[in-house]
Amino acid sequence: MSEADFTAEPVERLDAPDPPTRAERRFHALAIIAAVALHIAIPLAIFLYYWLWPRPVPTVVQEIPVEVVQEEPPPPPKPKPPPEAKPKQPPQPLNEKPAYDAPAAPTEEKVNRESPDKKTEAKAAPEAPPPPNPGASPKADAPAPAPHPAEEQKGESAPPAHDLKPEPEGELPADQNPKPQDNPNQAAAPAAPPAPPQKAPVGEPLPTIEDLPQYKFARSVEKSPVSGGNAESRYLTIIYGMIKSHLREGPGLHLDLANRHGIVDFYIDEGGNLIGRKLVSSSGSADLDMAVMNAIAAAGPYPAPPNWSPVSLNYNFGRSPGPGERDH
Repeated sequence: MSEADFTAEPVERLDAPDPPTRAERRFHALAIIAAVALHIAIPLAIFLYYWLWPRPVPTVVQEIPVEVVQEEPPPPPKPKPPPEAKPKQPPQPLNEKPAYDAPAAPTEEKVNRESPDKKTEAKAAPEAPPPPNPGASPKADAPAPAPHPAEEQKGESAPPAHDLKPEPEGELPADQNPKPQDNPNQAAAPAAPPAPPQKAPVGEPLPTIEDLPQYKFARSVEKSPVSGGNAESRYLTIIYGMIKSHLREGPGLHLDLANRHGIVDFYIDEGGNLIGRKLVSSSGSADLDMAVMNAIAAAGPYPAPPNWSPVSLNYNFGRSPGPGERDH
């Protein structure tokens, strides 16, 4: 056998494929169309969703900071300690024993207590009292004391100082005080004549024109509920009227306004816009505080300040504050 017997013809080497049927051709066409449609439909759906779907419009809300300050209740006052009972002093016993000597009459002369030596005291000449001034009028309330007759008689008959002899000291009674020794200078001085008594004036003298005080009458000025800064009273009245018109007073809030008091600080810029508010003193009612805060926010924007500069104001609402409450 030769090699040519094992070699196939060129026509016999390649097998021709069977032609596709009609169903296969339709299936292939549908598969291609479905793939293309799927690739187009997905991006188209996403595009239509973002293009045709209504978008929400963002609303810009300006938030105003609100700070509520809760005041702590004051501590209860401490009870006062009971007053200490003072011991009663026993009554002093009365001295019913009779006195043997009359008390000496008071004198207007000054006694020289700084004499260093008795000899110099004996040699010193008795000083005469100054003569009474005829022009000076004596006081009506305190007349000059009249000299005691016994003392005057004793002064005239007294011997000189060098002739006096010391008397023996005896025992005195317990209740009797020793009689003070008379000064020889006082005895030698002549007694002043008693001043004539003057009649006391009946009633008080009338005041002169210069003593009368000057009185000025003026109308009392009432404090404005809105105050602060250097703003004019007319501007503060306009601000108060705007806040008052937006304050919703119900039956409960009307009663709270009559019995409570609070203070709110708020700030206005140079254009009249409200830039902040703060509850400084609470009235004790959360509904009343919130109603006032909402009224201040709803009343804006306010008129521009007179000086075209930011201003800080405070609003007093409710009853008038007492003397012990905070006043702004």
